[in-house]
Amino acid sequence: MPDLSPKSGSAALEHVRGDPAPELARLLEARLLRPAERVLCYGCGRGADVAWLKARKFRAQGYDPYPPFGYAREPAGTFDVVCLIYLLTRLKTDENRRAVLARAFGYVRPGGRMLIITRNWRRIAARAGRPGRDAALQYLGELLADCSVAETQTHEFEDDGATLCLFARRPGGIEPRNPVIQLTEHAEVAEVCARLAREPRIGLDVETTLDEPRRICLIQCGASDRTYLIDALTLGDWGPVKALLEDAHVEKVIHNAQFEEDLFAKRGIRIRNVFDTLPASRRKHRRGVEGGHKLNEVCERELGIYMDKTLQTSDWTSRPLTVEQIAYAALDAEVLLDLYRVFHPPDPLEPLSLFE
Repeated sequence: MPDLSPKSGSAALEHVRGDPAPELARLLEARLLRPAERVLCYGCGRGADVAWLKARKFRAQGYDPYPPFGYAREPAGTFDVVCLIYLLTRLKTDENRRAVLARAFGYVRPGGRMLIITRNWRRIAARAGRPGRDAALQYLGELLADCSVAETQTHEFEDDGATLCLFARRPGGIEPRNPVIQLTEHAEVAEVCARLAREPRIGLDVETTLDEPRRICLIQCGASDRTYLIDALTLGDWGPVKALLEDAHVEKVIHNAQFEEDLFAKRGIRIRNVFDTLPASRRKHRRGVEGGHKLNEVCERELGIYMDKTLQTSDWTSRPLTVEQIAYAALDAEVLLDLYRVFHPPDPLEPLSLFE
């Protein structure tokens, strides 16, 4: 097992941080960390960072094998973010650094991220035997060679040239399986809404502005064989959408339907015939369950798929949408029909999900 333990007993305890890393607050402000994420602080020492994250509604745990620190119990499961904060400089050999990084990366869920924070990248570059920040990044990349990293992202603070934050993302984020069709013209929207009115049910989701009052930017409608993205910012005539959502013959599968109902009510639209997967999940697990009932948590528990919610807080007013935004929005509507089959007796005439 990689060695993270202090070498000098009680004397080492005196040099362990008692305050949280200031970079955490700045990453939270930059929305590179998000409250309610499941976070593991690997090599956490006395747990100052763990306490800080918990106070801000993160589901945080700590791990450090040195028993006096109080976090020697092995973590269970996987995490959205695994943090290694000021840890690499405590490890004395490249062999140990690679082993620790690989072990920590094993706790990252598919699609999740490992965060490495160092306060002195120049020291790391010196270990690589080459000067410069690029040399430090190259050296970190070599240390991550035993990890299956999909991509890396770095973040620096303008007023602090010594600190470097590196995110390493694990592959495994799921992509939509159905074709995705974007709709911007009124004639297209009217034609599709009429077509969807012949479906027994559709998955329904929206993307909005972040600031209050919320404004609908995108309407996602998932059918059995394709997903439609209606650009609400260019939608002059809401009549076809109103007719579809108020059609009681079409069941609308929504997660946390109250949110959509309130938004569409401002447009004079009442959504009729709703199946809400949020209370359905709560009913199924009324005696309690690990994890919560957010859409990504329900999908992980019921479908065994991992949904990266990073783009939930992206700018949905920007056009054109990015490829990543399109895939994210389409997947939210698509998985609702799969959850419906979990919480509701399936119709034998319906096509089976590829997730089943």
